[in-house]
Amino acid sequence: MPIRSSYELTRLLLSLSDVSRLDILNQLDERTSVIDICRRFGLLVHEAVRHLRRLEDVGLVSQLPNGDYVISEYGKVLVTFIEGISDVHDLLEYWERHSAAELPAHLKRLPADLGESLLQDSELLSAAAVDIVREAKRFLWVLNYAVDQTGLIASEVKVLLKNTAGTESPDVRYVDRVSTILLVNELRGLIFFPRVAEEGYDQDMSCGFLVPAADVTYRLLVELFDFLWSCKSSRAVD
Repeated sequence: MPIRSSYELTRLLLSLSDVSRLDILNQLDERTSVIDICRRFGLLVHEAVRHLRRLEDVGLVSQLPNGDYVISEYGKVLVTFIEGISDVHDLLEYWERHSAAELPAHLKRLPADLGESLLQDSELLSAAAVDIVREAKRFLWVLNYAVDQTGLIASEVKVLLKNTAGTESPDVRYVDRVSTILLVNELRGLIFFPRVAEEGYDQDMSCGFLVPAADVTYRLLVELFDFLWSCKSSRAVD
């Protein structure tokens, strides 16, 4: 999805391009006086007022009749996106080596929502993948991961595999040009994004994202599998 550039968007980004303003915005959940802001961040009064007015000019904060400031409803919404950008930035090294380009457009926010779920231990991740298959009782949804269905007790097993994989299960569908690995059961989900290599994608299970079902991001993992499943034919792989 292309960025819709505009003068107002530029003004918004400029208003957020200062550490002090970001800190102030992050502390305005409740009404706060200018003096409180000065004490909290070690600012002079004129510095605090200048920052607050910059934030107010773009609609992120509002000044109350008594002179206190509070974050606006628009500001509250925008802060959630800023948090997502922050999470992606914290994983800059990871996203320089991996690609989420295969995600459908409506799930492009997923990388940001995975910010606190990164696990960088290949043995722990392999064990988690095995456990997700083993503990699935109600359902198991699998994308591009070899699963031995012998002994599975889940009532609903859906598998999406590449054309090169072989299986006789009627619950298998093809996927093309998708290298992401995903395992989901009723308790948690595990996702691995493909490593970006010089000659194309290569599966990399050295680090991934383990998300419990209680996490809101888990719903996006389920939605990702459901989206791909609905897009593919149900013809079993030869």
